Amino acid sequence: MLKRSDMTVRSAQRFRGKYLLSLQRSYPFYTRTANGAIRFCDRCQVVKPDRCHHCSVCGMCVLKMDHHCPWVNNCIGFSNYKFFLLFLAYSMLYCLYIASTVFKYFLLYWSGELANNRAKFHVLFLLFVALMFFLSLMFLFGYHCWLVSLNRTTLEAFSVPVFYSGPDKNGFHLGIRKNLEQVFGKQKKSLVNSCLHKVGYQIFVHIDNILSWCWSAYMV
Repeated sequence: MLKRSDMTVRSAQRFRGKYLLSLQRSYPFYTRTANGAIRFCDRCQVVKPDRCHHCSVCGMCVLKMDHHCPWVNNCIGFSNYKFFLLFLAYSMLYCLYIASTVFKYFLLYWSGELANNRAKFHVLFLLFVALMFFLSLMFLFGYHCWLVSLNRTTLEAFSVPVFYSGPDKNGFHLGIRKNLEQVFGKQKKSLVNSCLHKVGYQIFVHIDNILSWCWSAYMV
């Protein structure tokens, strides 16, 4: 039984190697593993497209995955990276708005003109919490703006992607303007509008078809 199972595993590995080799010739996969092989997800049993990573929390492969965000309870990647950046920007502006509106009451409290009641605690709490979140969001938003300008993800910043020629941290860099267009779109009015977001839809469908084709081909 052990010999038969070993033969089955070896035959499956050989079939998988031939299958990956045929995919390499049919589709333009540019990124590789550290040993130069095509990136394959053992959990989803599909070939990973470029910039695709498996999320252990969501249990699926995510295209252009940046990270899994517990604040939105979802993976941040190709389909929602713009919305995540706008979420950070709008949250940062909202915290700044709260701090600016409460600051005048803080001055009244400091000068002793505010009545000695529970409102003092509310004013101090709102001001310091708003400033604390504003500073945290400002650093996080600035870091992601730096990543967008270089066309990188958080995973690619910590683990350099490997190409045909070897590791290259600037392998996806197309220039600042085109890097911004990949996330926010070409229309200026779609830069801050979360409702206008159609860039990359056809690319996403194409990649999704590749994943389904890879799965069906592997099951044959």
